[in-house]
Amino acid sequence: MPIQFITHKGVEILFVDLSESKTEKRSLELLEETKDIYVAATKKLRVLVNSEGAFINTVVSDKMKEYGKTYFKGKAEKRAFVGVQGLKKLILKAYTVIVGGNLKMFEDLEQAKDYLAE
Repeated sequence: MPIQFITHKGVEILFVDLSESKTEKRSLELLEETKDIYVAATKKLRVLVNSEGAFINTVVSDKMKEYGKTYFKGKAEKRAFVGVQGLKKLILKAYTVIVGGNLKMFEDLEQAKDYLAE
């Protein structure tokens, strides 16, 4: 299940696993599912995104920025990203400027989960 709530050290975390999104269509579908969870949230979220191997292009990036401004901004208490390299790192930096907030990049999932559970 690519998007689900997990519990780590007693803390609920929204885990968005983009590692299997190998096409523009799938990446946009997962972004839409994530948006729906943000919209329905009644409290600030702790979010873990695994972007290792995820498909990204300008269409996906533009949609991320749009949703970031419209739906995601101010809705996350903490955000952690894993698998961010090259072009994804540049896109994520631009995204962070748009949505603001607390976002960190990690090398592995366990480090990211520990950060979110603090």
